[in-house]
Amino acid sequence: LAHFIQFGTDTTKHLGAGERGGVVNSYFSAFGHLPISEADWMDVIKIANGRWPTARNTNLENKNKSEVFKKIYKREANMADAKDNAAVTIITYGLRPLNRNMNSEANAIKHFKGIFGSNPSSATDWDIVIAISYSGATR
Repeated sequence: LAHFIQFGTDTTKHLGAGERGGVVNSYFSAFGHLPISEADWMDVIKIANGRWPTARNTNLENKNKSEVFKKIYKREANMADAKDNAAVTIITYGLRPLNRNMNSEANAIKHFKGIFGSNPSSATDWDIVIAISYSGATR
């Protein structure tokens, strides 16, 4: 765990140590445990590279779809729509974008604060900011 956060892998070196720690925190938030098995670590690497993990937490996905997505976008998520699907998946698992846009993220933080009444502070909050910034879903 410490080695991954400090040094990363060939495909996660583009993230800083803090962001790799955030990926592990997002994994923990989604699955309720730290990565243990090789399959867990493969999912951590997928998340860090903006890819859907193999393991799924359908209960959390459904909760995020019916509660969080609806609160942000003021409508039901259409999981057949790639942008809505991306938003729910990013919120649930914390997928990281390969290319970051600080202006989009700053704007998303303002939206987050307007919706939730506070600045983002937890891993889940930051995953919501990432979804707002990069999923393409709209109200």
